[in-house]
Amino acid sequence: MYSGLSLDQAPPISVVMRFFLTIPLFGIALSLLLIFNPNDVLTQAHPMSLAAIHLMFLGVITMAMIGALFQMQSVLGGRSIPAARGNAFLIHLFLVIGAISLASAFSFMLPVLFVIASVFLGASLLYASSLILPLLFGGITNDTLRGMRMALIALSITAILGIVMASEYANETFSPLHEALRASHYSLGLIGWVSLLIIAVAFQVVEMFYVTAPYSTWCKRNAFRIIAVSLFVKIVWLFLSLPFVWIFDLVIGALLFGFIVTTLKRLQQRKRRVSDVSIWFWKTGIVLLGSAVLVHGVFLWSGNSALESMALIAYALFALAIILAMMGKIVPFLVWFHLSSSGYMETPIMSNIIPQTRTRALFWLFLLSASGLLSGVVWSELLVLGALASLGTFLLLLFNLIVALRLYRHTLLHGTRFDTVLS
Repeated sequence: MYSGLSLDQAPPISVVMRFFLTIPLFGIALSLLLIFNPNDVLTQAHPMSLAAIHLMFLGVITMAMIGALFQMQSVLGGRSIPAARGNAFLIHLFLVIGAISLASAFSFMLPVLFVIASVFLGASLLYASSLILPLLFGGITNDTLRGMRMALIALSITAILGIVMASEYANETFSPLHEALRASHYSLGLIGWVSLLIIAVAFQVVEMFYVTAPYSTWCKRNAFRIIAVSLFVKIVWLFLSLPFVWIFDLVIGALLFGFIVTTLKRLQQRKRRVSDVSIWFWKTGIVLLGSAVLVHGVFLWSGNSALESMALIAYALFALAIILAMMGKIVPFLVWFHLSSSGYMETPIMSNIIPQTRTRALFWLFLLSASGLLSGVVWSELLVLGALASLGTFLLLLFNLIVALRLYRHTLLHGTRFDTVLS
């Protein structure tokens, strides 16, 4: 299953787990924000809405993706990240401070917090990109690594645009290009960073984990190019205030829909038919992405702002579903791999590190949360119920991660190594 992977280049488990353990904490904060401010969160451009968006896309999604990149770049690219522990510590610390500062800045509209957020988020995201991006060139190359390159470039530009916008909020003055900045920031962050990285990861893990037919060569080679060109031209269109900018959204939407149909078909026709909760998350996430694309298309046609909110929520839930699917695979593997590679005899079976009963409970809580949050766009009372289910989802996720890490540490302290027995 793991042929072609450079597992010996994997970073220490603490590098990845520090990011993963922070995800549910931001998710809990986001859920509480939704519970106590449902109407404000649903109001377009309201500070609480912007706080919720950045808690989700920085504190949950980007936190997960950067943590996963530390692992995946090393094992796929075959080149270890230099001083992985120290660099991960700084990037994680700056990202936590920056995300908290930005959410607080929108919540309380304090200019100084926008300055703090821009400094720490800029340092974290640009530092992460500058650290990982060079390692993706000059060595092993494949379609997943190419997608990672483009995603990190998009993240860097997203961060720069975010710093510019934060300075506008700090000075309480907005340039005539503010709307173009905002639209470019969102497009690069949502599509260039999140979608590109998830598609790149899917090309590798869907085939590897679930034993499916490979994606077509045309799809792997051209998906990233089409998205990159469409985003570049769209941004130029926005800054030149040219008409029909929605055409580029339709092009990107059509490509995403092709990815949706292809991925669902491969998951449905997979050769390994063993029941796996992570497949439920993948299928649900892909359906949510399809819903986001369709609802956004209707929004472009009708201009109904409620549909825009629904599309954004569906898209965020899509990313979260894929993250939960990946964490359900990565965390047990990390515990097993680092213990077995250290020579411990009592290495637990991966399926026992996070039992299926808890992963199923996590899935049903997520599904309940998704149903409530999407319905909450129409009925705010349901948004609160969805947020309560979301709170349960993140609490259970935190519990699963803590128990897995405790099992790892218990084995380190009390387990028996092969070299001890042989000596």
